[in-house]
Amino acid sequence: MRINVTIALLLALSGCGKQSAKVVVPPLPKVEIADVPSPASPTVVVEKGSNLRAIATAAYHHESFSSIIGLLNEIPKPELLEAGATLKTPSIPVAFRDAGLDPQYQPAINALALAWTDVVAILPSYIRARDASAAKNGDKFTVPDEIKTMLLKCAGTVDASLDALRHPHGRHVAPRPAIRQFAGASRSLRRFSTGFVESRDYDTYLAEQGFGIGFSDLLSWLQANYK
Repeated sequence: MRINVTIALLLALSGCGKQSAKVVVPPLPKVEIADVPSPASPTVVVEKGSNLRAIATAAYHHESFSSIIGLLNEIPKPELLEAGATLKTPSIPVAFRDAGLDPQYQPAINALALAWTDVVAILPSYIRARDASAAKNGDKFTVPDEIKTMLLKCAGTVDASLDALRHPHGRHVAPRPAIRQFAGASRSLRRFSTGFVESRDYDTYLAEQGFGIGFSDLLSWLQANYK
């Protein structure tokens, strides 16, 4: 199963497989840092027996955000996490701002972070609708209009943000690994909106993972001076 999931992820991120219609990129929505909800606490004290994945799930709603917590707190290896340590868990826009992000990229980061907040809110409804339809892998079901609209809105926000990041400032290099992750997530959201079920086991997980890894890749890009 692990091999199949890995292959599916690689195909999704590379854009291989089914071809989709060309997407029209909408304007980047105006999102302020304050528009993005923060975790319950800007810091977390590590409890005995806890780990970065559990902390990431509690703070950012998915275990794949463990890497960005590690980067923010200079933890090179998850096994080095110590009980009693205090970790920073700010909102994503605040994390990038405080890490010294070039202000020209802040609007794109804010928009991506708000898209993630909306994805977290809408995916449970999508999953309930899919499960209620009894659709199996390879089937299609009718996605309720309000869910479809939100999925497409989230995908559009991601696409607009990536369009901005593809045109970096001066000698900065575009963050291609992050772009690939977010682009894969956007394609997944658009596929969900059509009602096509690729895999009930892991398709939503991979979409969520694209956001977590994507933000981690963006922070690595920042810390490498945009190279």
